Amino acid sequence: MPALAIVPMFVGFVFFGVQAGVLIAGITLAAIIAVAVADRDDGTLEVVAPGSGVPGGVLVLLLAPIEDPRTAGVVAAIGDPSRPEVGDRGLLVLAPARSRLIDRWTDDLEPARFESQRILTVSLATMAAAGIAAEGRVGDGDVVQATEDVLRTFAATEVVVVARGGEYERQISELGDRLEVTLRPVVVA
Repeated sequence: MPALAIVPMFVGFVFFGVQAGVLIAGITLAAIIAVAVADRDDGTLEVVAPGSGVPGGVLVLLLAPIEDPRTAGVVAAIGDPSRPEVGDRGLLVLAPARSRLIDRWTDDLEPARFESQRILTVSLATMAAAGIAAEGRVGDGDVVQATEDVLRTFAATEVVVVARGGEYERQISELGDRLEVTLRPVVVA
């Protein structure tokens, strides 16, 4: 694949000059971006089948921290073990390591991971204070990709998305369209 990008630019520079080489480089870059965007998988997110050795239950996706008792109470009601969808399977809390585009390009992901770990810790502590037992993980910065990664090893019966009102609507909508299990949005104050 790299040769497909380099050869046209080289030919342009050698045979037609700098301006033609730059023009061909721009057209090649645009073609590569178009192919990458068109190749994106928008299919249904598969959830691993429950079985021996496969953990499962309710997946709680944190796009905002759970800091107040009301939100913790809502999550507790959804993850209540007396509900047939939950049973004794438990909750897994996932905090995507969201970063800015420039940070991803420069591979400076430590601040995003640190912030996600902070959100996860605060949320788990609030849930523990409300009597909710849960495990936690930090995931990929892309909300849909982070969810897909977890669903490969966690048999979720439903996905709860904790977010502030109006934030991440596009990602939540895309996630809802691609999930086969129930998606429950929980809006924090």
